[in-house]
Amino acid sequence: MNTKWCVPSLRGVVGDWVIYPSLLSAQQIAERVMKSKEIRESQALDDYLQRDLKPRVKEIVRYLRSRDSRFFNSLLLGVFNAVPDWVEFDLSKVAESLELSSVAEAKQSMGLLTFSGSERIFAIDGQHRAEAIREVYQSSPEKFLEDQFPVIFLAHVDSKEGKVRTRRLFCDINIHAVSVSKGDRVIVSEDELSAIVTRRVYAEYPHFKNGREIAVTERIEWLQQVPRQCFTSLLAISTVCKKLLKLFKRPRGTLESDSDNVLAFQGIVVGFFDFVIEREPALRRYFIDEETTLGEERDGNRSLVFRPIGLELLARLYVHFCQAGKLPIFAWALENLPWQSPGGVWDGTVVSRGKIQPKAKASALNYVLYLLHELPDADC
Repeated sequence: MNTKWCVPSLRGVVGDWVIYPSLLSAQQIAERVMKSKEIRESQALDDYLQRDLKPRVKEIVRYLRSRDSRFFNSLLLGVFNAVPDWVEFDLSKVAESLELSSVAEAKQSMGLLTFSGSERIFAIDGQHRAEAIREVYQSSPEKFLEDQFPVIFLAHVDSKEGKVRTRRLFCDINIHAVSVSKGDRVIVSEDELSAIVTRRVYAEYPHFKNGREIAVTERIEWLQQVPRQCFTSLLAISTVCKKLLKLFKRPRGTLESDSDNVLAFQGIVVGFFDFVIEREPALRRYFIDEETTLGEERDGNRSLVFRPIGLELLARLYVHFCQAGKLPIFAWALENLPWQSPGGVWDGTVVSRGKIQPKAKASALNYVLYLLHELPDADC
């Protein structure tokens, strides 16, 4: 497309880069932002770092098609083959009407970015988003006619030195940038079912006392410093929820975050906690009978269920017996097998000489299943 076109834009400087924040329609992105395979730099590894787009693009396409409240961060677009022109706005009349003494700084930062049409534009950051926008626009353009996606243009110099500079920026953005932490993700995600239900259980489950029994922390095994204050951590509850997701089947055509799905999965998670608290002796002592303390149960890892690894193992066992239709067997096991250390079912696997061995989770799980005759003969 060699026709001249323009976009309203700001102009700014960050380090030694001149940047042009702007807006593009879905049509403009589909027609003017090149597919990665068409970019000269992507033809050799030394010239351009190409990532596998397909799995992530599918997720974004599904998001765009299903969410009216969709939103993206800015795409970072490189421009080469030609340099777009920057035309400043004349703000003198605006300054006069607003009785402003000076608009010099604003004048330097507001204008039109004009393109000849011969430029080649590619995504330095946001390849997945650009590909997804292209795909949904081509399949249903009418839905995205009003969308304006934020972009930032950068002038890319098509030389060896320019490629090095652009690759370094790509590296800075994609490797050195700090991603959202697991703890923050659990707290803020409105799309991930396990995160939503983790928060619901934290705040609403009666035995957790409006969250007072749950530590909000970045460390799943946070309990060493103040072992008598909280039963477990938010990340540990999140891990349990993720294990229990195997018991939930999302109805076709619905989103994880749909209210019916949230309520259904919350029922599964609450059902698990009710089941184990009622039957596992240490949990019952603490939550129902109130005959013990967190410190007593954690001393020497006496009761592993007061550590995140113990809750995870119980969740995995619960999933196994639910899927097998043998939940009464697990109920019997919780009430009759020895779970405390030393001398309990975890000794020699995840508990050795009073210390936790996280890498032994699989063998610990299999040992309990073996005791309950749930492993095939070949595995016994």
